[in-house]
Amino acid sequence: MTTPRNHSPRVLILGGGFAGITAMQNLKSALGDKINVIICDNRQTSLNKPRLPEVAMDGEPVKHVRFSLQAAADSLGYTFMRAKVEKIDPTGKQIYFDNGKLLSYDYLLIAVGVNKNYSAIPGFEEYGYSVCDDVHAPRLWERLKNFEGGPVVTGAMPYRSGTRIKAPKLMTPCEGPIGEIIFMLDYYLKNKGLRQKSPITVFTPADIFFEDVGANVHKDAEALMKQHDIHVMTNKIISRIEKDHVVFKDGATMESALTIIIPEYKAHSFIQDAGLGDEEGFIPTDKQMRHLDYPEIFAAGDATALSVPKLGHLAVMQAEIAACMIAGELGGDVEIPKYKPAILCIMNRGPLEATMIYSTYLFGGKIDKTLDGPIPFLMKWSFDFYYNYTLGHMPPKMGEKLLEKHFEKQAEDSI
Repeated sequence: MTTPRNHSPRVLILGGGFAGITAMQNLKSALGDKINVIICDNRQTSLNKPRLPEVAMDGEPVKHVRFSLQAAADSLGYTFMRAKVEKIDPTGKQIYFDNGKLLSYDYLLIAVGVNKNYSAIPGFEEYGYSVCDDVHAPRLWERLKNFEGGPVVTGAMPYRSGTRIKAPKLMTPCEGPIGEIIFMLDYYLKNKGLRQKSPITVFTPADIFFEDVGANVHKDAEALMKQHDIHVMTNKIISRIEKDHVVFKDGATMESALTIIIPEYKAHSFIQDAGLGDEEGFIPTDKQMRHLDYPEIFAAGDATALSVPKLGHLAVMQAEIAACMIAGELGGDVEIPKYKPAILCIMNRGPLEATMIYSTYLFGGKIDKTLDGPIPFLMKWSFDFYYNYTLGHMPPKMGEKLLEKHFEKQAEDSI
């Protein structure tokens, strides 16, 4: 299948997560029906991953974290195709899919995320749990409903990054979900009368838990973990999960009645097979999200080498930049946003309680703050509701800009 000579430019978006949906919406805003946009995913639904801990530890229905990709595309007048990528031909500008389709493109945006490599952990299938997708999150909730107490061990597997571009080097892909797990679990077990006989231990492969933030956030987080009696083990990597204990790579063992893991983040093989990845399979781009070797290919989100840590906040930012770049080259009157990465995450801790982390420390900035209480809780709840209800639209940026200004002012005042 080739593209007709006199055609509307075709933009293919691979992936229907935060980055893919955001890019599609930004292209619509900039160019409307002047281009032919096709968004492709091997799922029928988009997945609001930051809401998965509520599925895993609060029993929230899975349908609350999904919405139809077909409906999202239809709402913009664009095309959705459910299919799995088999091969990308970057020289011929074509993509082969498992449904037999062969699509050409003028521009390609790769926003496919990563594979969660659960199989890399011996014993995970039998004894391990996770919150990272809509299969494992409800499975954990079913386990919790029958949990009678005992030691809990949780942590993230190591992250291996490439060296082709300059990006932060971290030992884990993201430990924000672990923070949410421990505090939500603490509340759940207390409510069930099981907390006294269920010590919670966090392990991290790094020298410090939450390695992507600075001293101020560490101080606040450590105080919060002490308050909730959460124990931390550093420089630990799980090598095996057994029924009643875990084994670390250094040979140490720890009793565990419930083991919850953030697995290895592994790049998709079709990226590496096409020669589009670095030595670890992540896509090298500049800060305008353009591939270093193929000017008509852009990337955003977890699949990129630039996304460190792997955060939805960064994925959305990158998708906006990539979409504006494509739109600008196709004649749209757009302003290209600057890439200003920040750590922004909200960890629920129980009814009307949450902790927000906002930090630019990892990227050379001065902001390194936390905010506790009902306001972050309501911010996360309202974001999740708005995002799903509007089929993937981001809330107005005014709130985030005010928050950034507030924290910048605090940082300046503390100097």
